[in-house]
Amino acid sequence: MFTKSELLSLKTSFNKVYPDYFKQLESCKTEIELSNAYEKIRADAIEKAKPYLALEEDPTGFPVITLTQEQYDRLKSCSGEEIKVYVTSMLDTAMIIQPHFSVGHAAAALIGGGIVAMGLTAIEAFRGGIVGGLVTMVAVAEGVQAVTVAGLVAIIAVAIIAIIIPILYFMLKPACCFALVLNELGGRDMKWIGDYNTHGKPVGHTPNIPPAITVPEPIPGAGTYVSCGIVQTNKRDGALFGTQYGFTYGLPSGPDTYGAIVSFGVECPLTAIYVNNNCYCAFSQSARKASEITSSNNVLSYSVSSENPSLTASIECNSGKGYVAYYIARLRLTNNI
Repeated sequence: MFTKSELLSLKTSFNKVYPDYFKQLESCKTEIELSNAYEKIRADAIEKAKPYLALEEDPTGFPVITLTQEQYDRLKSCSGEEIKVYVTSMLDTAMIIQPHFSVGHAAAALIGGGIVAMGLTAIEAFRGGIVGGLVTMVAVAEGVQAVTVAGLVAIIAVAIIAIIIPILYFMLKPACCFALVLNELGGRDMKWIGDYNTHGKPVGHTPNIPPAITVPEPIPGAGTYVSCGIVQTNKRDGALFGTQYGFTYGLPSGPDTYGAIVSFGVECPLTAIYVNNNCYCAFSQSARKASEITSSNNVLSYSVSSENPSLTASIECNSGKGYVAYYIARLRLTNNI
C-alpha cells in the first residue's frame, strides 16, 4: 500500500512532468468523468508514441524494457516490499526524462534507473552497439539516438500514464496488479498469446519480449542484459470485486506454433476477507485456468518447471495486502537460477 507521503510525492512528480494531463484530471468531479479523462489521455499518449515505434510493436501496449545487469540482479532476487521499491523507482527515474534532455543526459538517467533501452528500436540499436564493443554508456546513447529523446519520452509516457493515473485517482482501492515479466532465455522471444479476466479488466501488456543479450568477455560491457515486459490489470470502474487475471506468453517455434507456453495468474481483491493478493504460474495451461487457480491457491509466490523443454517459470508478489500488487514473473532455463 502507498503511504500518504508516497502518494503526494507521486502526484507532485506527475504534475511537474505532465501538467496538461494533471489539469484535466483535477477538474473531474465524478468517477465517470475521471474514467473518460483517463481514456482520452491514454489515447493521446499512444498517438504521440506511434511515430517512434517499430513496425511489430503494438501502439496500445506497454514498451519492452532492457535492464542493466545490476537491476536484473536486484529484480531476480528481490522479495516482499523490495519488489515495489525497485519497480516504482524504475518508473520514477524514467519519468524525469524530458524532451530537452541531451542524448547523454537521457542515457545517464536511464542507466540510473536500471534501464539500458526502452522500445524495440532502441533495444536493437543498443544490441548492435554493445555486441559491437561499445562501452555500456555509449551503447545506451546509441539506443536513445535511434529512437530520439522525444521518442523515448513519448514511449515512457504510455507506460507511466496507464500505471500512475489509476493509483492516484481511481477510488481509495483501485485494485491494480502490475507485473514485470522477465525473459531470461537466450535466443528465444516471448510472444503474447492472450489473457482472461475472471474479475476486472486488462489495461495493457508488452506484446513481444526479446531474448536476453549476452556479451562475452573480453568485450567491454560483458555480461547479460535481460529484457522485461509489463502487464497490468485493474478492477472495473465501480465494481464490487477487485481484479483476478491470467495471461499467457509463448515461445514461437514457427509462424503460428509454439515450443512452449506459460501462463501466469494474479489477483488483487478489494478486501482480504476470502483471499489475499496472490499469484500462480503453469506450463501448457490457458490464461483462464491460471486466473481461476491463482485465487484458490492464494499464495504470494509460485514456481513450476517443465522437462521438455527444460524451463522454469516463477512469480512473486510484494505483499498479501495493499490495493496495488506488484509482481516479478520470470521465465528461464531450469539451470539458470
